[in-house]
Amino acid sequence: MNYETAMIKLRGEVCSGVKLGLQNIKNLMEKLGNPQDKLKIIHIAGTNGKGSCTSFVNSVLVSQGYKVGMFTSPSIYNFEERIRINNKNIPEDKLIELMNEVREIANTLEVFPADFELVTALAFLYFYRENCDFAIMEVGLGGRLDATNVINKPLITLITSISFDHQQFLGNTIKEIALEKAGIIKDGVPLVLYSQDTEIMDNIMGVAKSKNSKVIVNDLSKIKVLENKKSGQVIDYKDFKNLKINLLGSHQVKNATISLELLLELRKIGFEISNESIYNGFSTVTWPCRFELVSKSPDFILDGAHNIDGIEKFVSNMNFYYKNNKKIAIFGVLADKDYNEMLEKIVPCFDVFLTVRPDSERAMEAYELKEKIEALTEKKVYSFENYQEAIDKAFEISSKDDVISAFGSLYFVGEIRKLLGVSDY
Repeated sequence: MNYETAMIKLRGEVCSGVKLGLQNIKNLMEKLGNPQDKLKIIHIAGTNGKGSCTSFVNSVLVSQGYKVGMFTSPSIYNFEERIRINNKNIPEDKLIELMNEVREIANTLEVFPADFELVTALAFLYFYRENCDFAIMEVGLGGRLDATNVINKPLITLITSISFDHQQFLGNTIKEIALEKAGIIKDGVPLVLYSQDTEIMDNIMGVAKSKNSKVIVNDLSKIKVLENKKSGQVIDYKDFKNLKINLLGSHQVKNATISLELLLELRKIGFEISNESIYNGFSTVTWPCRFELVSKSPDFILDGAHNIDGIEKFVSNMNFYYKNNKKIAIFGVLADKDYNEMLEKIVPCFDVFLTVRPDSERAMEAYELKEKIEALTEKKVYSFENYQEAIDKAFEISSKDDVISAFGSLYFVGEIRKLLGVSDY
């Protein structure tokens, strides 16, 4: 299989060809020698914040000198960035080599695995063969039946903020969704839990108790924000003073503290993690398209917010950092999202709307989104067939003191980032 063929086979979305259930991935991993059982794994689930927490933890561990594998989804620029070691993408030749090997084994199975199962198996195999000290595995969808949950004994698990998303797979109540996420909790393995709604906490705590898992929760009362500017944030948290966070938004303060709790628990387990590495890792962490300021005069913000909770946090950040600025939105959305509730939160925040169609079979057409916004407001709304036209229009109607923001789906925000000439990360 050459590179182009591999990409065609792997370019699908996380939700395409979903086969929730662990038997297929178990069969595949067994044939591959169960490399996941030979890795020190940090397993992360949640609706929003998985990638940010993965990045915080990765940045600190790499600063400490460890060799760290990181498995995330979806990608921003190219598929390889989903599988990284010490912030470097898996090389093309290695990807092809491993995919050929994994598919050859998969062809011997009674049921051929889904794309995400193949990719997950490939990541485990790559991290094992490259002798990673840690593998940080981000759940693709849910938790309980996600392919990453083939892990039998992770070092530690983390559950981030939970809200409504992917209800067709995870359930229609917050309790059902929380219990799906809690499916990553393993017997006797510590769980770090994002402090949130009581119903969510109670349900997850119940699962943890049944698994005899120690639970560590970030203490929001111990957070003191000293500085919150577009250049970054500075906080005190417990014994850590003047901790600089290189990601913007109040939600990232919470993501930082839950990541810090995980790192401190790893230290208790016996891993060397210095305060210096924590300070350095947090101050240099990058995670693209998460309220990312990519240019100035006018400011240009990229955010992959694509569900109600994410949109609420995004709007809150826009109103905080740009309270008195004219706001121009480049917005696209998938048709299976709760776009009506999203629009209720977005329309009051922005002054002008430029709609686009994300590059996905599930996307809403730009003209349809334009019509839905126009039904809610008399503000100016434009629709565009391609992203470059939307970018050009945004700059045309903006002044240096305004702010342009592209958001609604990572399936197009990453392309906007590329068109703006922002370098890979």
